[in-house]
Amino acid sequence: MSVSSNPTVRRRRLGMELRRLREALGMKGEEAARRLGWSPSKISKIETGRMSVHHGDVRDMLDLYEVADQRVRAALIQLARDARQQGWWQPYSDLLSRNSATYIGLESAAESLREYRPLNVPGMFQTEDYARAVILGGGPLELREAETERRVALRLERQAFLRENAKLDVWLILHEAALRCEIGDALVMRDQLRRLIQEAHSPWVTLQVIPFSAGAHPSMAGSFGVFTFPEENDRGIAYIDSATGILYLERQEEVKAANLTFDHLIAAALNKDDSRALLEAVADEYDRK
Repeated sequence: MSVSSNPTVRRRRLGMELRRLREALGMKGEEAARRLGWSPSKISKIETGRMSVHHGDVRDMLDLYEVADQRVRAALIQLARDARQQGWWQPYSDLLSRNSATYIGLESAAESLREYRPLNVPGMFQTEDYARAVILGGGPLELREAETERRVALRLERQAFLRENAKLDVWLILHEAALRCEIGDALVMRDQLRRLIQEAHSPWVTLQVIPFSAGAHPSMAGSFGVFTFPEENDRGIAYIDSATGILYLERQEEVKAANLTFDHLIAAALNKDDSRALLEAVADEYDRK
């Protein structure tokens, strides 16, 4: 599936148009929600492309926003119909929570991602063996072998999609703990670190490591990231990844705060060359085990 046919892309384009129409009237999202009999979160999720919307609801929104141009109405209603198509990840939908499916859709549609991981390598850069170890270590005890392999297959398919279609620019910051937390065994870790070294030479990846010697830093709490998108005036979406799931942050001040925190992490981390040198050194340590 190409990026242009990605349902998340279409949902975000539709949402931005609906937001533009609402703001052109000087109408707040809370007022629109009240007049439509919806919750404010529904308006927010539609406008940020985090949920599909029935064409009948789009028609109601266009009525509220006083859109009389029939060509505009027809185009947006058709976009709503198109956006309800299934994404490439649909065959794995039984394995995904709604928030996880949203993340994959955003990842597939985004132009860039700034991500911080303190304890493990993110899915888009995991080797097959490392992914399997992460899934087995973090899943329920009764996780069946077949389900494990489907989860691994989903992770590898995500990587293939990003390589072949999305061309996502990634700025990844890892804490040194993520390099030394032995997931799987020493061989798995060595291969995973070699994979990171290879990825670090890719033109679409910037990789930095925060060493133990850096001490306290601005994001001691855990993993987070910020997606940006190619559409003009798109404010992007930040997220926090925790044991209870993914929390999405959509307000402009929240996205700005997440980007500011990431900027501080860039300053705390080793530069790209020194980060690769640390990766090489730790990989050599695993090689000697």
